[in-house]
Amino acid sequence: MLRSRMTLLVILMTVISFVLAACGGGSTSQPSGGEQTGQTTGEKKRVTILGAFGGGEADAFEEVIKVFEAANPDIDVVYTGVNDFDTQIVVRVQAGDPPDIAGFPQPGGAARLAAEGNLVPLWPEVISLIDKNYAPFWKELGTFDGTPYGVFHRVNAKGFIWYNKPAFEAAGYKVPTTWEELKALTEQMKANGHTPWCEGIESGAATGWKGTDWIENIMLRTQTTAVYDKWISGEVPFSSPEVKRAFEILGEVWFTDGNVFGGRQSIVLTNFGDAATFLFTEPPNCWLHLQGSFVTNFFQDSVKADLDNKVGLFVMPPIDPNVTPALEVGGDVFVVLKGRDRPEVRKFMEFMATGASATPWARLGGGIFPHKDQDLTVYPTSIERQVAEAILAAQAARFDASDAMPAAVNAAFWKGVTDWASGTRDLDTVLAEIDAARNQ
Repeated sequence: MLRSRMTLLVILMTVISFVLAACGGGSTSQPSGGEQTGQTTGEKKRVTILGAFGGGEADAFEEVIKVFEAANPDIDVVYTGVNDFDTQIVVRVQAGDPPDIAGFPQPGGAARLAAEGNLVPLWPEVISLIDKNYAPFWKELGTFDGTPYGVFHRVNAKGFIWYNKPAFEAAGYKVPTTWEELKALTEQMKANGHTPWCEGIESGAATGWKGTDWIENIMLRTQTTAVYDKWISGEVPFSSPEVKRAFEILGEVWFTDGNVFGGRQSIVLTNFGDAATFLFTEPPNCWLHLQGSFVTNFFQDSVKADLDNKVGLFVMPPIDPNVTPALEVGGDVFVVLKGRDRPEVRKFMEFMATGASATPWARLGGGIFPHKDQDLTVYPTSIERQVAEAILAAQAARFDASDAMPAAVNAAFWKGVTDWASGTRDLDTVLAEIDAARNQ
């Protein structure tokens, strides 16, 4: 009888323990409001990140996170990627439910949150790492209203001129180091019966953006960054001699007979991605193509499979010898949301400011990084290493000007370049119309 009672008691206690566990009494349950308290399973501290990375990019970023978590086993980093990031981050901030960290693909959104008082200024430890591991302009580009807020991670650059490496070398052509040498190379190609430039600015509703990249890169080689900044703000209008000169320099490239495959009319009709493939026909339809570091995505599959042997590139050469050329760049800038600067959050941001955070993604390919202390040998192709080296070598840099201009001006800039290229508007009319858009 006693044994039966003891057996019943054991069974009863076992049942009670299961009930308590099911009600959340066990140590493996996540506390309510874990994102607010910074706690997660097993007493780990949680860091939440909202960003725009999706698909393979999100997978690559998770590899970065794994390296951090391996070195910090008490911290759990949770990344969420959303397609409508610009909308979601605003909604969450307004609802009082921001992530700890946000990764902005366009710094303009971060600047707006900073102006509204929703971001945490960077602290001395992370600023010291930025000063050590980045060129000074990256700190400047992550500074809003005089206060540093952003840490850049994966970046990109524009202003590269691409070519068919085997054909280029077989023809005996040499990479130009000045604008005059580039002009001479153009004439040499034409004398050899080759069409120098592959060009196309068609992009659906965004037709013309490719042309604005040309103007921006020319401006960064004919004007100081101070003038470029004033151009963005409207203090230097499009009708100014400085900007008009940039258009005229581009006009010499685009409109000179024999310079562009298909002639002037083809520029507006040819898709920007298709134009890149013309380099790799047999024989090449054309020999030079200006585009950003992402252009390899548009090359033929056979070219992408053998980039190092089939593709060459160089940075657009200096134009005005009295101007230090600046590189046109973009990138993902990470910021901390107000009230979320806990020790574990700060530790992750400090990690992002080191070359160690670049290695996992760089090794996989598809990501370029600005850290001076990164290991360049891990990039899987020499093309990626060359782009990274060009970014590290830059003495100055600025964002895409059209993207930083008001939406109406940006749209007018795209349309103006398109109308000018097609010949439906003369240059003075185009420049006046873009200026007018700023005042609407």
